[in-house]
Amino acid sequence: MIIYFVTLTKKFSNQMLYVWLFVITNFLGYNIFAQQNKNDSLSKNKIELTQAFIDIKPTDTIVDIGSGSGYSIVPIIALYPNVLFTLQDIDSNKLNIKNITTRIKKYSKEENVKQLNIVYGTEKSTNLPKASFNKILLFDVIHEFTYKAEMLTDIAKVLSTNGSLFVEEIIVHQPQKKDRACAYPFFTEAAFKKLMLDNNFVIVKEQITLDSGRNKYKKLYHFKIK
Repeated sequence: MIIYFVTLTKKFSNQMLYVWLFVITNFLGYNIFAQQNKNDSLSKNKIELTQAFIDIKPTDTIVDIGSGSGYSIVPIIALYPNVLFTLQDIDSNKLNIKNITTRIKKYSKEENVKQLNIVYGTEKSTNLPKASFNKILLFDVIHEFTYKAEMLTDIAKVLSTNGSLFVEEIIVHQPQKKDRACAYPFFTEAAFKKLMLDNNFVIVKEQITLDSGRNKYKKLYHFKIK
């Protein structure tokens, strides 16, 4: 009887453990995806995919808007020591020469600081010179804009004639009020494309770069002004 009780208790405990692991995994799934997303943005395959999609040329004038501390843009910068990159953000605690230099050293023997310009904007303006960049990059940024229409209008003015806008965003299958991973709601595909079209950006091409297998996937878009 005692042996049977102990065996039954262990079986029940194991079943409960599996249940709790399932609940915790799903409840904290956004953290797993966030870490996967972070690792993915730094992976060799992701860098190569992004590099091929954007097709950077030595003569390009490039700005990365919403650079933060450089997770997504620094691996690309390290591949192009002769290309001038401008980095833009509203937060000088995240975007500064010290943070960017530290991160560049992980990818290149050269610090490449001379190839960087840093510009600080506001929630409604990039503070970037008009018609100055033929390629504008935004990695996981637009969903965080407080004033999306105002920022997209400003970004359009910053593009040079026939310039290209490259945007990577996390897209959800079902709408969310707020995402646990970053505290901002992500777009559905339809909502994101509508926002861009309403602000005069048309899609040239698009490519999925990461699929979580749940409600989220990451996609890279190439836009032109219509």
